[in-house]
Amino acid sequence: MRKKGLPILLIFALTCPVPVARAAAAHSGEEKEAHKFALALFHFNIQYVAGGLVGILPDPLAFLIPIWELDAEGVEDRIVTESFEPILDLMLDHPDWGIDIELQAYMIEVLADRHPGVLEKLRTLALAGGVELVSFHYSDQLFLAYPRVDWERSVALAREVFERHDLPLSKVVFCQEGQAGPGMAGAMADHGYDVMVWPKNLYTYQHGDFEAEPIYSFGDIDLLFGSKDVNYGGGEIQVRWTFLDDGELLATGDMDPYFTPVFYHKPQHVCDYEERLQALADDGFEIATVSRYVEAVRDLGVPHADPGPLLDGTWQPQSTDGTSRWMGGVGLWQAQELDNDVRTICSLAHREVLAAETIVEACRDRGARGPELGVAVAEAWRILALAEVTDATGINPFRGEIEYGISHAAEALRIGREVIARAKEALGYDNAAIDTRTGQVGPGEPPAPPPSSEPAYPMWIRCGTRAHSSAWQRVSDQPRIDRVEITFTAGSGAGDRNMDVTFPGWGDEFIYTPALADGNPARYRRSSFVWDHYYLPLPDGMINLGPRQFVIKDTARVHVAATIFAGNGSVTFSDETACPEDTITWVFYLVRGDLADAADLADRVNLRPTLYR
Repeated sequence: MRKKGLPILLIFALTCPVPVARAAAAHSGEEKEAHKFALALFHFNIQYVAGGLVGILPDPLAFLIPIWELDAEGVEDRIVTESFEPILDLMLDHPDWGIDIELQAYMIEVLADRHPGVLEKLRTLALAGGVELVSFHYSDQLFLAYPRVDWERSVALAREVFERHDLPLSKVVFCQEGQAGPGMAGAMADHGYDVMVWPKNLYTYQHGDFEAEPIYSFGDIDLLFGSKDVNYGGGEIQVRWTFLDDGELLATGDMDPYFTPVFYHKPQHVCDYEERLQALADDGFEIATVSRYVEAVRDLGVPHADPGPLLDGTWQPQSTDGTSRWMGGVGLWQAQELDNDVRTICSLAHREVLAAETIVEACRDRGARGPELGVAVAEAWRILALAEVTDATGINPFRGEIEYGISHAAEALRIGREVIARAKEALGYDNAAIDTRTGQVGPGEPPAPPPSSEPAYPMWIRCGTRAHSSAWQRVSDQPRIDRVEITFTAGSGAGDRNMDVTFPGWGDEFIYTPALADGNPARYRRSSFVWDHYYLPLPDGMINLGPRQFVIKDTARVHVAATIFAGNGSVTFSDETACPEDTITWVFYLVRGDLADAADLADRVNLRPTLYR
């Protein structure tokens, strides 16, 4: 494969429509045309090593620091030059081919700031249709774990970045770490997306192996299973996935950015891939984008299949236990991981930034100061999006990535509190009650704490050599709401990083609120799935334990994944990354009442609380 510029003939070829490749095929005794497609989706993550590699090497390898430990910009630049640009050059050499590239909008900003030539190549390919640009957020957030408003602010910023740089944003969605969930259907439709690429491994983990149909229904949009080949109607529609993985791996020979000395462009690997695609093209396959494929299937009138019930998860649940690896599950550097610390401080920052946004709106409505504070709030949302990056807690985060998540969340929280203080001054309040659900802001003091009570629900606790104690409070009698604060003392060693709390439950039905579906809990049956256990992120913290019985985690105190089981209704919250030297407090609410009661409390605690400042 050769690199070259963009002559007039190439631009002309890129802008010409490409016919669907077809060949004769027998089907049900009739001669029918075969519609053959080769699809590829390259998932690039400029935050692959969030914050850079400085500090990753142990002392015995300190002599390698000069060639290994790059700062954040150094890692980002290597991703662009060694793994990203070679894929663009491949596509520029083949103007009749099409692929999908998924990336966060923050990567576009990196290209604009330091790699304008690469950005120009990307723009040329994207405007001509050779590359379809897929993006669902500004930062590669673990959006499954947070309220929808965090993603709303992120996707709005992403669209602004794409527009600013004259880049067409695809209507296709595939996400960092293969995040997928049923709540995405409505969120996608609300923002003009219309095709979901669902990871095949996430589906097989839920329902077992399957023969893929060409297209499925996903709410009001379309769905296909990424990296799952299709052979439909005796060959009438054929799909071959040639790539769906971290895009950084192909041009570098399956090396990732953590391994600086060997993470470089290896032309032969790109040439080998090029030959694979050419062989498929010679066999009548169109090297097509996902949108082009879906358009052809729609034109053919292929009926939409029903995928069945779907749950929130990630693309390799067999090896990562789904969202567990990002929310309490341990990776290679157990002594460094702090999943619950990272995710809870992000939840705290969410509340503070949302409250800041709310009080700034109140200032504007009342003619007080506001515009400059609004700029600060927008920056806080941007920084929070960076803080929520998946890599701060998984798959194998090292100390620098963990600090990246914590430091960005702390800065977003600091900005939020500073804005609130300045807005209070503008409004003339010494103390303010900020209701982020209704938008009401006025003077106010926090209510008195609820009275202490006897234990209201059984719990099973495991925490190694740590001691633990529980303090219960009665929040409400109608409906019955109890709050429990569980305190774990410091432990005596590395084994005390593992701790869990189980609430016994019963029944086949489980109820939770999928990510991006705030306020819309969904009902499922364990018997509808094939797994023996499953991890749910619970962005609003709520899940049922049985009929009219719910548990809600306070995500600012405990934000690890909830484990549910096929054989019983119990729910376990576990953390394998707790610092042994720390005293740790987890908070839960137990609700005996209707689903509406539990959902309202979850909203009030975790999504849209009232803050007193």
